[in-house]
Amino acid sequence: MAFTLFSSGVVATARASEGDPAPAVYSFETQVPALLRAADQALAGQRLVEAKGLLDRLESEAAWIEDARVKLLHAEWLIASDRPAEAWSRLEAIDEGSVPGCRVVAAKAIALLQLNELDRAEQLFADRQTACRDFPIFWRSLGRSHFVRGRFDAAVDALNIAAVLDPADDALQGDLAVVLIAAGKAADAVPLLTRLLARQPDAAPLRLNLDHAHGMLGRRPSRGALDDDMFWSRRLQSAGLGAKRANRLALAEALLGLALIVRPRHDEQLWAQYAAMAGGGERQRH
Repeated sequence: MAFTLFSSGVVATARASEGDPAPAVYSFETQVPALLRAADQALAGQRLVEAKGLLDRLESEAAWIEDARVKLLHAEWLIASDRPAEAWSRLEAIDEGSVPGCRVVAAKAIALLQLNELDRAEQLFADRQTACRDFPIFWRSLGRSHFVRGRFDAAVDALNIAAVLDPADDALQGDLAVVLIAAGKAADAVPLLTRLLARQPDAAPLRLNLDHAHGMLGRRPSRGALDDDMFWSRRLQSAGLGAKRANRLALAEALLGLALIVRPRHDEQLWAQYAAMAGGGERQRH
């Protein structure tokens, strides 16, 4: 999980005070703020190839390899790439006083969760909760910890705090919608996902999560004008699994059956999901 906290100004160019503009004079140091910002934004958008290229550029200069901001971004890239052990070693080498300390805490906690060190992650959250209570990144990571441990109501509470602290973060709002669904609160997730989709109409995960929430509420999805067969099948599947989550078994069977019919190629997992419903005995009718 990547986060955006760094903020840097536009790279300045040098100009003569009089006469024709002098050629812009760039040193690597003048480019660093923009590179840091671009790498951070790429991580926040899960554009991992782009982020790695920017980090490689930063680390191509020996003076910046040990920079705490670069180390933190690289550690977050490793976490996003599911390489938590390497991320942990980098995070341990960072002086928390040289970067936003609560961001380091959040990254460490996520690395521990990926390493299945759940109790250590929980202790880290407990130790830093007072110091980091005003940082949305802390609450977002705590919400993820609760989610991993199946404490969905606690995850909702933590992410609600994060959302109050940073209401403009759409990715955080998306996380909140996921934990609301997991907590069985589909009616709360639907308006949130609908607002997010209005801003990001091409975001497939948001659409699939909305279909899942609608399925939990007993609603069938409507095919979009641009939905190809594969995506429409995935939408039906997501809605069907949502119906199953809410014990709307007849609707779940119908939606998963339609998903199978539309799916342009064989999908063993979808077949298994449908077979489990079709052979599941007596249905509740909704």
